[in-house]
Amino acid sequence: MFGRRANRRRRSEIRLPGERGGRRTRAKILLAGLLVGAGAAYALLQAPVLLDAVGGVAPSMGSGETPVEVEAALAPADAAPMRHPAIDLVRSASLGPDGRMRAVLPDGRTATLTLDFELQRKMERILRDYRVPWGSLVAVEPGTGRILALAEHSAKGVAETAGLSLRPIAPAASVFKIVTSAALLEAGVGSDQRICYHGGLRRIRPAMLEDSRRDSRCVTLAEALGKSANVPFAKLAQRHLAPLQLRDMAERFFFDRPIALEGVDVVPSPLQMPDDPFEFATTAAGFHQGVRLTPLHGALVAATVANDGNLAQPFLVEAIDGQQVTSLPPRHVLDPLMAQELGRMMEQTVTNGTARAAFLERRRPALPGIRVAGKTGSLFERNPFRDASWFVGYAPLEAPRIAVSAVIVNEEIWHIRAPYVAREALRSYLLGTSPYRP
Repeated sequence: MFGRRANRRRRSEIRLPGERGGRRTRAKILLAGLLVGAGAAYALLQAPVLLDAVGGVAPSMGSGETPVEVEAALAPADAAPMRHPAIDLVRSASLGPDGRMRAVLPDGRTATLTLDFELQRKMERILRDYRVPWGSLVAVEPGTGRILALAEHSAKGVAETAGLSLRPIAPAASVFKIVTSAALLEAGVGSDQRICYHGGLRRIRPAMLEDSRRDSRCVTLAEALGKSANVPFAKLAQRHLAPLQLRDMAERFFFDRPIALEGVDVVPSPLQMPDDPFEFATTAAGFHQGVRLTPLHGALVAATVANDGNLAQPFLVEAIDGQQVTSLPPRHVLDPLMAQELGRMMEQTVTNGTARAAFLERRRPALPGIRVAGKTGSLFERNPFRDASWFVGYAPLEAPRIAVSAVIVNEEIWHIRAPYVAREALRSYLLGTSPYRP
């Protein structure tokens, strides 16, 4: 009676207080977990999602930058279709027997476009197949301004799609750090200058701009750009720049200035530069909602750095009825040596910074042997929830052939973000690969 068998029988008959309820609770939790997992799996199956080794969404589909919270800033500028000759030309273009894209002008003449057919087709497909709520990819040739791709898509309908590439649908966010970096370099701040800080992932408070015992992290200006560290940029701008200096650099990069495309101005990227010292510092770090960016302009910002500090005027029509169209001369923005230094700083975004994971696939470089310079940006709003991600950049670093700008505005469930789209554009153009595996 008192042997091992009896002890086992007695233990099986004992019930601890609450044990039965605990088992029911665990069962409910398990069931809830299974339901959540099933919902996530269903969401992933709604688009041709690239999977990593363990079956989840690959890190390359996103971005390593912490998004900044904003208030009601991510909706497209308006829901009505935007009419611009460039948009009409892209939509009506067809492929000729010689592999060039052509469109008929309103006066009946035939325009030969600068678009790269394969790149344009692949980028339109990737945006469409992943059903992004709003998205655009613009690619240009840095030295000439030739537009290689002008792709856009909205899962919300055609009305909200037209002209996304030419509208400032989101704040520039941390992409504006490129402009701030250029102004700091011109003011004599070296890319290797170190600064220590604390906090500032999503918000910056005035106390963070003062040196403190809490400043446990130190970075160089180049590292701050690559990692998109907000407080270092705010600190450096407050100490080395004035609002007029930063505004001058931004205007040289064509913020708040119309960009002519096929003889018609594109909506400018608006620029608000506050005089208040704290507001100015946070604007320099990319926090101001009044500094917005069009995807076309984002590509031109990257192309300017790639082109030794010269902004080549963009154009889409290179010939009319076989006669070459004369392009406008480039505009000088930044000293060539400073532009080259800025490009090397931007490379850290891809090698060690916020886009590192996006430019790896299966832990290997997605563009082997090709050095890429870039800058990410990320922000979100809560009600309604929308998440915007940016990537602007160019490659190869030593002899740039293509500059890109991608913006993706997602809702709660997302499949891709801007760094992935930009990476696939670069890879498609430079290596001839397909954007994704079905």
